[in-house]
Amino acid sequence: MKFPKRSETHKIEAASWRLLQELAPDEWIVREVSERDYGIDTYIEIATPAGDVTGNLVSIQLKGVVKLDWKEAESGVRNARSPSIKTTTASYWLNLPVPVFLFVAELSSRKIYYVSVEEGIRSQFENLSKQDSITFDMIDELNIESEIGAALFDWFIARERAHPQFAFHITNLLSHIESLRDFIIDNQDRDSFMAVESERHLQLRALYETCRMVSLYLDKEWKIESLKELYVRDQEQWKDASVYLHEGTLDYVLRKLGALFPQLARKALKLVSETQAAYWRSRDPVFYRLCSSGEFE
Repeated sequence: MKFPKRSETHKIEAASWRLLQELAPDEWIVREVSERDYGIDTYIEIATPAGDVTGNLVSIQLKGVVKLDWKEAESGVRNARSPSIKTTTASYWLNLPVPVFLFVAELSSRKIYYVSVEEGIRSQFENLSKQDSITFDMIDELNIESEIGAALFDWFIARERAHPQFAFHITNLLSHIESLRDFIIDNQDRDSFMAVESERHLQLRALYETCRMVSLYLDKEWKIESLKELYVRDQEQWKDASVYLHEGTLDYVLRKLGALFPQLARKALKLVSETQAAYWRSRDPVFYRLCSSGEFE
């Protein structure tokens, strides 16, 4: 008598699922998808440490391998290429409204490595029409158990959620770069105890939010206090409940923004005109041409 054979692929897939269920943090609610043909195997909803389920949802494709081919760079960081992903699947991922991650379960080490795929797709966007499949760079520190991996996982989620706003804010930053620069310079070294009038107060809020959103997308952290913290600082210093913002606090935050502002502009220009040139050329050709014109140098 002949019987069906359980393939090695099925064994690896089953072992990968068991490993994910074993290693998933307590805050993760793992919901397996019944139909996986379109590139999503599961959704993970991330609860807060207090147990609140807030709708923080991400999409996951889980791939299993016996061992990744790790190579160590001069910096000491180990990198490997992910299993191949169809470019049709990558295009689908790029259109999903929630952040998408590729999880790779390495069974030999019993670790699950991850990569935030949308950013990787934008960086090799031209390959979607030229190739049948693409791969992603995996970093050994980016696994769901490591301290760095856990911290950056939340940052990758926040960055991808911010992407739709990124284009707006970077356009705002670059289109008003001279007026924003002048605002930063002209509003320092004033009488610290004076109240900031409404117009300049609102200009600060707009500048702050633009820099914050661009920084969160391009960097891994935002080191300047929140607006709420700045208002508390102002009240503690001046003890004047009738004034939200004094010139001294405005000077304080503008010095911090002034140090950050040129760096953000340079990083944003490089992203649009070089790193993700094909993506931005397709998404917004006019914006791409303006950023790559060389005029901002």
